[in-house]
Amino acid sequence: MKRKVMAYFMIIILLTLGLVLTSFGIGVKKYLYQQISDTFEHYAQAVVPVWDGQSDSRPFGLSDFSDQIIKNYTFQGADLELLTRSGQMIQSSTGFYKDRSYWVDSQVPGGKTVYRVEKNGQTKERIMAVYTPLLYEEQVVGILRYTTSLNPVDSTILRIFSYALLTCTAIAAITFFVSLHLGNSIVKPLEDIISLTGKMAEGNYREKIKKQYPYEAGELVTILNHMGDEIGKADQLKNDFISSISHELRTPLTGIKGWVETMREPEGLQEEEMEFGLKIIEHETQRLITMVETLLDFSRYQSDRVTVSFQRLDIEKLVMEAVFQLQKKAEKKEIQLVTSTAFSEVYGDGDKLRQVLLNVIDNSIKFSNEHSTIYVDQKKETDWVTITVRDSGTGIKPEDLSYVTRSFYKGEDQSAGEGIGLSISQKIMELHGGKLEIESEYGTGTTVTIFIPENHSMDCS
Repeated sequence: MKRKVMAYFMIIILLTLGLVLTSFGIGVKKYLYQQISDTFEHYAQAVVPVWDGQSDSRPFGLSDFSDQIIKNYTFQGADLELLTRSGQMIQSSTGFYKDRSYWVDSQVPGGKTVYRVEKNGQTKERIMAVYTPLLYEEQVVGILRYTTSLNPVDSTILRIFSYALLTCTAIAAITFFVSLHLGNSIVKPLEDIISLTGKMAEGNYREKIKKQYPYEAGELVTILNHMGDEIGKADQLKNDFISSISHELRTPLTGIKGWVETMREPEGLQEEEMEFGLKIIEHETQRLITMVETLLDFSRYQSDRVTVSFQRLDIEKLVMEAVFQLQKKAEKKEIQLVTSTAFSEVYGDGDKLRQVLLNVIDNSIKFSNEHSTIYVDQKKETDWVTITVRDSGTGIKPEDLSYVTRSFYKGEDQSAGEGIGLSISQKIMELHGGKLEIESEYGTGTTVTIFIPENHSMDCS
């Protein structure tokens, strides 16, 4: 690919230089030839006509003045011939040729000087013939034909053209090295990117492009490296989820299977043991149902198939119900739930918002130490109703904080659960036009703030 880039680049440059060089050569040649023609024309116009001062009574005859015309108008280094308006030669500075004639451009009798490049009939060298009109009383009475060799001018043109060719060659050489560098700067990143994407397609997300590239190539490399990190994390989360959910499903299934096998042969079992076994089976079955429903909820949120029913809600009552529902669980760890509320109404889906509250408070209980306190504060702020859940539990590591609302993320502790509760909560808050903010200091505690817009439109569903 690099060769193609360089080849195309060099072809464009060479074609451009060739066009410039050709235009330059033609321009120089035309300019110098025109200068020769202008020199003869100006010289002829500067000579005082030989018939000035003659008596007007004497009839004018061009042949009568031919000797004086040749003598006065001759230019050093050039041959001069006196022609009639039709091109018939009258006299020459090199001799007299009565029967010689030339083709004369129609512009010359009209008063305009014209030049032509011709060949000398004897030496065959290139010459320039300049035809300039001879005027008498502002009328063209004859034509002066100057001829001069073009060898000196052609040598000058060739020398100038050679310099220009050397310059273009130098430019082409410089351009070659620039295109070589440019080709490398374009192709090398592409080669690295192709190699990296190939490895990523094979499932290797740890590979990185370590070399730094400038401009857009560098930005693309940075994005790909970041994408590899993100895909790798997502892949790891998927693997962790599969491992976690397998464990979560295996535990209740193992309990159910064990008690079913035990109850198939009830000999020796007391009624209390049978009742206990049935409660275990019921509890574990309910646990499985809850887990499956959570996964189904997550699937619906991910595919935007969730319907939210907005209505006027007493958010204070909703908070108190959620706290009351988790009171028993908190008491088992001797955790005190301290609630501070104020009457506020919002538009929202009560069931969905309750799900968010239960998830956030349940997480606080799960990660709080025994004999600790969890504070649940609900208040009204400008355009918002906020619910803050603050605990003094284990907290979240800084490197994990930005990932806790991602699907299946459970951190290094690999705690029980599917790792999708906060992800679903985040989705619910987005559907309500609100947000979920998490602040945490590892080893000190976590604060989760739920923001619900006070006047969110009921049409948002």
